[in-house]
Order: sequence, then structure tokens, then C-alpha cells
Amino acid sequence: MFKAAGIFDGLEINAQEFTVKDVYELDIFNTTSFKGARPKTCQEADPHIPFCQLMGLYRINLPTLSTIKPYNRMNEKCPTRPPLYERPKDC
Repeated sequence: MFKAAGIFDGLEINAQEFTVKDVYELDIFNTTSFKGARPKTCQEADPHIPFCQLMGLYRINLPTLSTIKPYNRMNEKCPTRPPLYERPKDC
């Protein structure tokens, strides 16, 4: 979907190499669209997160949301191990 939208234009990206964590870490999400203030309902429900969770019984924690700029052959040589799926610093 991201390829079709042109987000990876000019980059060689193999989508099969991405985990869910890799996707939300991509620096493609607008984390400042609220210009410093999220809607009041979001602030009341989740005062300590930079996004608005719309539904669900449990709160999601995305500390590395939108932090890695896409690059050629991203994640092709990045090992991951459950349950944390930690990414080595040199990857």
C-alpha cells in the first residue's frame, strides 16, 4: 500500500522484510498535525501519548512512532527476536 501511494519512491524496499513495529517506526506519519494540542477527547483519554487512539479496551504504547527515515533495502539484514523485536543500532 505504501509503495502504491508513492511513499517509497526512488527506494528499493522489500515489504516482506517489515514487521508491524517496523511500519509504525517509519518516519512517514504526521505527529504534529494538531499543532501542539490534540483534540480535548484525546487529551482526556490519553494525556501522555502524541497520537489519538480511537478505540480499543487497551492502550497501545508506541515509543518509537515515526522515528526511522526510510532507506534503500531497509530491514533486509536486521535480525529481530520476539517478544521485543529489538533493532540493533547498526541496522
